[in-house]
Amino acid sequence: MQRPLFSPGLRRPLPALFCLLLLFAAGPALALDTFFVGPRALGMAGANVASVNDVTAQYYNPAAFGFFGCRNAEGEKISCDNNNLGRKDWGFAVDAQAGYRLHNQFGEYLDDLINIDYQALSAGVGTEAELRNLVKLVGNLAGVDDPGNALTADANGGFGLRIGHFGIGGRAFIQGTGLVENLDTANLGLAGVPLSAQIAAITPTGLDGQVLFFSPSQQALLTGAGLSATDIQKLDFLARDSQLDPQLAQGMAELLTDISNQTGITSLAQNETTVIAQGFGHLEIPLTYGIPLTDHWAIGANLKFMRGRVYGTQLLVYDNDSTDILKELDENYEESDNFGIDLGLMGRFKNFNVGLVGRNLNSPKFDGPTVTSTVGPVIRTRKFDDVTLEPQVTAGVALIPHETFVIEADIDLTKNETTLPGYDTQNLSFGLEWDAFRVLALRAGTYRNLAEDDIKWVYTAGLGVNLWAARIDVAAAYHDEEEKFDDENMPKEARVSAQISVDF
Repeated sequence: MQRPLFSPGLRRPLPALFCLLLLFAAGPALALDTFFVGPRALGMAGANVASVNDVTAQYYNPAAFGFFGCRNAEGEKISCDNNNLGRKDWGFAVDAQAGYRLHNQFGEYLDDLINIDYQALSAGVGTEAELRNLVKLVGNLAGVDDPGNALTADANGGFGLRIGHFGIGGRAFIQGTGLVENLDTANLGLAGVPLSAQIAAITPTGLDGQVLFFSPSQQALLTGAGLSATDIQKLDFLARDSQLDPQLAQGMAELLTDISNQTGITSLAQNETTVIAQGFGHLEIPLTYGIPLTDHWAIGANLKFMRGRVYGTQLLVYDNDSTDILKELDENYEESDNFGIDLGLMGRFKNFNVGLVGRNLNSPKFDGPTVTSTVGPVIRTRKFDDVTLEPQVTAGVALIPHETFVIEADIDLTKNETTLPGYDTQNLSFGLEWDAFRVLALRAGTYRNLAEDDIKWVYTAGLGVNLWAARIDVAAAYHDEEEKFDDENMPKEARVSAQISVDF
């Protein structure tokens, strides 16, 4: 094995000191969302910090570079080298992955708003179908106005070259979010006739005379806006019959009050309900080096050049459909440069590995754009926030009873910010891999975001095929609950990944 660079007296306390350094960085700071890099990791639900065995160690744990190519004095495998990193001298890989999260019913609300016949509503509410449309309108407006309803999409891809304990690569990351801001209830294209007068002549089919959707306080709000008890019964029945979420009731009551208090004919053409699309992307070029401290411990580091882009733009809901939101992100951005530092620690014992990685320990910062856009009749200038990548720390434990079989659990020790304001991630991941005869690798896992409860366990699976000179790997992740988006039912969270590599 290569001779360690530290004297024996210094080697023993270094792993403990290193852990303290990274755990200190994992205090109250927030970090950018955790990405899934490479199909091996995605197939194992991101649980790779303790058992990473390829060039994606630049992201998951650069300390693995300290063990690559390390053999004993006779050139044989070291007994604690559980996943046989010592047999690997060099490698090259190219990979790409993408995914999304649907937060609550954002896509459904947005698409339903677009599909409502506003032309008919502009002439007034004269039929049961038009009253039902009005109820759906206020329900979807109340839903889409909730900041918890949003779409977040992300992608990353890159390459890495590993030679012994050294590595170099290039990787681009991007994440974007669309959410509604500035809900305009004054310009909905509705006739300037009191709402109670329009409802009075309509009796919905099956009307049961009950009020089960709106609470007493919400009924009082509607009564104060001039709606009768019968009017409220009709609205309540249509809300239930349309299967609207009862959690929307308060927002609907407030919107119906606004509509009831309007005078004169309003214009949908002047509506300023706005979607904010915001995101962050960066390119990083890491230089990696790993150092074996002993047969059991190694440390590693990345020094990264980083070029970041902070994106931001504004769209009108009524001029765009849900698939347009993130496309607009490329129109407005601010670009700036910085550098980042990552540190990793890996320990290995008989059939057992541990790992700890800290990313962006120097908190690199990138400038946000100032965007001027025309939203309806108004020209608006908005300064989007700067983005600071605060330290992000993840720990992992792996059981490796055989070098071709791995079971690992990882946990983020930091809460990680996303481009959706107020939404954090902190993943708990479990994964396993069986690399049968080093020809066919089968992977599975599950992860959950401990910081939020809107999306529960996400399931992952992956496959790798060794073609001797090259290896092809693919993986996917999905959540078993679906939401409507762009008129299709889609998993609340889904991801895909692919990689081609050469590894010797």
